[in-house]
Amino acid sequence: MKTIRKRSPMPFLGAGLFFFLYGMRNSLFYLGDYFKVAVLSFAVYWICRFIWRKGRIVELPPQTGDEACNALIVEARAGLVAIKAANDAIADPVLSRTIDSIEGNARKILNSLELNPSLQPQLRTFLRYYLPTTRKILDARAMLEPGKQETNEARQTRARTERMLVQIDTTFAKEAEAVERNRYLDIQVEMDVMEGMLKSEGITR
Repeated sequence: MKTIRKRSPMPFLGAGLFFFLYGMRNSLFYLGDYFKVAVLSFAVYWICRFIWRKGRIVELPPQTGDEACNALIVEARAGLVAIKAANDAIADPVLSRTIDSIEGNARKILNSLELNPSLQPQLRTFLRYYLPTTRKILDARAMLEPGKQETNEARQTRARTERMLVQIDTTFAKEAEAVERNRYLDIQVEMDVMEGMLKSEGITR
């Protein structure tokens, strides 16, 4: 996965807004007035640039040479964004670390696919089924945060999803390792184990 750091537009917006508001509140008749507001706007620009100095990391579109593979990666990336959003809504730090691990291993798998599009047949089920299923579990868990729903059923569901997420984390870690080592048979075995676990918890049928 290739990324670039994109600078925030806030320095330009801040400087421009300051220039506009200053001009609205003060009379600009002389060249010195324009010089003064220009200097102040420049100072605002650098203050904003310091505040938003980190910018944001932007993922570049996948370029595998295979349009179907590119579409699969883009779809999976959107799922990871949703998984991160669900994680942000979950306060439990232990569970949050588990979800971070799930996301990290899923990204490793995507990186392997982007570098080697021939993995697509082996990973299609993982990306089209298991990753979306994980997202659904996390969305459901985020809606059941303590304080939102405190029924016995909610507590039991939280416990079930937390058990499942630990197993999913283990499975995704093994999947990432298997992909890295080109052990495709192990991938199918681990996916079969995960499918059985999901069925036993009533997630799939």
